[in-house]
Amino acid sequence: MRRAIASLFAAFLFIPVLAAARKLPSLPQGVPFILDSNRILLDVVLTTPEGRERKALAWFNMGMASPILTHDLYRELGINRGGILQMRIGERRLEARADQVVDGDGGVGVPTFNHLFAPRRVEAMLPAAMFTDYVLRIDYNRRVLALNAPGAKHPEGSPVPLLLNADTGVAAVEAQIGDETRALAIDAGSGYSWMRGDVARDLLVRRPDWRRAHGAVGAANTNMVDFAFEKEGDVLRIPSVRIGDVGFSELGFLGTAPVLGSFAEGLFGDLFWDNWRKAAPAPVIGWLGGNALRDYELTIDYPNRMSYWRRQRVPDPTELDQPPITLVRQGERYVIGGIARTRTQLQGPLDVEVGDELLAIDNLVTRGAGKDDVLSESV
Repeated sequence: MRRAIASLFAAFLFIPVLAAARKLPSLPQGVPFILDSNRILLDVVLTTPEGRERKALAWFNMGMASPILTHDLYRELGINRGGILQMRIGERRLEARADQVVDGDGGVGVPTFNHLFAPRRVEAMLPAAMFTDYVLRIDYNRRVLALNAPGAKHPEGSPVPLLLNADTGVAAVEAQIGDETRALAIDAGSGYSWMRGDVARDLLVRRPDWRRAHGAVGAANTNMVDFAFEKEGDVLRIPSVRIGDVGFSELGFLGTAPVLGSFAEGLFGDLFWDNWRKAAPAPVIGWLGGNALRDYELTIDYPNRMSYWRRQRVPDPTELDQPPITLVRQGERYVIGGIARTRTQLQGPLDVEVGDELLAIDNLVTRGAGKDDVLSESV
């Protein structure tokens, strides 16, 4: 447990300033990306110490402050010898110094890339801090990401002012939730929207009809780690969340459970959120993840601290229509990590127990399958 908590702090307290290349031509058409459990994966081209180009699949994570490489890639690129991380996304070239790059994935803060994305081989994580000199456009409908020069083209969509921590690249917006205004980070690196557990529990005391389940199910269960975050969290749908003129209806959030349990949270606070939000530009209560963002073309003008939201499709009302189980991924296996308690009673007892392995869903053999395949077959 000490090692896990140390990994948690290391992941969320390492907050450097990153260097990015400037004055390069815009990429109006952008580069294609893969959407994996609502997370964005990009093909990048890295430069080895010998000047050779080396391709890799990278996770774009707006909620983290530092680039992270697998142990092997970190050494292959010579970062352990003080080399500069040099990469190309399309024609855009980006850099980061060796002291700005984290050696190796893993731990509570950053689950291993293999755990999150297998069978895809992801070897790097890119934070938004590498992009803050540019105007970032994420077109979820076409699955294209573009980095453009400021002022090259006026963004389309409803404008919403942005709060930005320029050192970490973490951005947030002021959101109207019920009769309260609270700050939420924008995190395309997270497959689902999350909220501090204490805030979610307070909302549910006042609006118990918002709760959908105790225990993450379906799209809210995308991490599938064997920690209380998901297994003991509360899934809720908030009828109306507004950021500027942009409205979200029945938006799903996972109110996370404490890392060390309720007793420890009472003594020490919520270790995860209290440390993660040090990288944020304001005291955020959570973040808008892929389930909220995927319905839009999202443009973030970092230099001018504005975001633009152009709706592309209606929300998916079936994202949580899943069996009331919380899955945990163990290597290539999917096991039952918890039985979720929902507002509606099951017609009969659920014929599974915690620790059972999920072997197949209809014709899909789950061992070795990707998360999206498992969740889509579970509907």
